Amino acid sequence: MNQVLAPLFYHKYLLFQITLREIRARYKQSVLGFAWIVFNPLVQLLVYSFVFSVIFTFPSGGIPYPIFLFIGLLPWIYLQSTLSISAGVLVENANLLKKVRFPREILPYSVILAKGVDLFASLILLIVFMIFYQIPFHLTILWALPILLLQILLMGGLALILSVANLFYRDIQYLTNLGIFVWMYLTPVFYPLSLVPSQYVFFYKLNPMVGIIEGYRSAFFNTPFDTGSIGWSALVSVSVFVIGYLFFKKSEKVFADIV
Repeated sequence: MNQVLAPLFYHKYLLFQITLREIRARYKQSVLGFAWIVFNPLVQLLVYSFVFSVIFTFPSGGIPYPIFLFIGLLPWIYLQSTLSISAGVLVENANLLKKVRFPREILPYSVILAKGVDLFASLILLIVFMIFYQIPFHLTILWALPILLLQILLMGGLALILSVANLFYRDIQYLTNLGIFVWMYLTPVFYPLSLVPSQYVFFYKLNPMVGIIEGYRSAFFNTPFDTGSIGWSALVSVSVFVIGYLFFKKSEKVFADIV
């Protein structure tokens, strides 16, 4: 456990500096700069809201559809952007891998933290929308924090696996984007879980992001939690992180030779 947490405590300054560099690099020399943090999810929200509430109407359980969508869209954007960048993070930092001795897992961790900053900035927009639509705030919203931890564990494990796999096979970064696209439509981001045919619900819930997205909505809307789905998501998230970490550390000794 100490080895797993070491980058977060014993190397926290290095982690902070690499995270800061990651944030700056993504918006460097762009016209809107850090405004992209809010502009990107806002545009996606407007487009998807129009498509799925005007052209194709999905029920949202009495919740204004833009809010229903935003609760699912924000964590999905977090996952999508994190995994897309993490797949190439070791290749992009080849010079560091060759010249500097440090825990290599800091690189994918820095992407998770950098994109976490984007997520929390976007939450301000969500709060504005909730006030606009007069959605009441409940104490159950605090449950979003442990659910976020589950998502971070899941993303952390996947980020570690993808970053190593892409080091060996550079096609992985392209397959990652394709896989995330398919995964999105197999997750209740745009539509409620109730639309899934009953005979497929069991298999559908094997997707760990189902319990996570539904957990966020229950936390924000004060509706009953599907503890079974959330428990399964927790089991998968922890398992994926452990597997990803062990795979990463086992492969770490050949990084400098491959890049």
